[in-house]
Amino acid sequence: MKSALELAMEKANEAVGGEEGIKLTDDQKVAIDQLRKQYEAKWAEQEISLKGELAKVADAEPETQAEALRQVQAEMNKVRDRLFAERDAKIEAIRNH
Repeated sequence: MKSALELAMEKANEAVGGEEGIKLTDDQKVAIDQLRKQYEAKWAEQEISLKGELAKVADAEPETQAEALRQVQAEMNKVRDRLFAERDAKIEAIRNH
């Protein structure tokens, strides 16, 4: 399942011609595909880890749970944005090579 960020990025990519509009070699296409898979795996790993933090406060008071949820969500957003920005920079470097 794709995140809203990924869907928005795909739509933006399609609006400017998508990868099909850019002449990429087969090696570049393979490298970009591998990079995307690698970063999706990194994000899934981080997401599981961060959601595990919520399990630690499952028996806590509702206020404590709500605060933990806010903190975990903020951290998830930060990590996701960092990972995908890093991925996109690497993809752009591959495209420009």
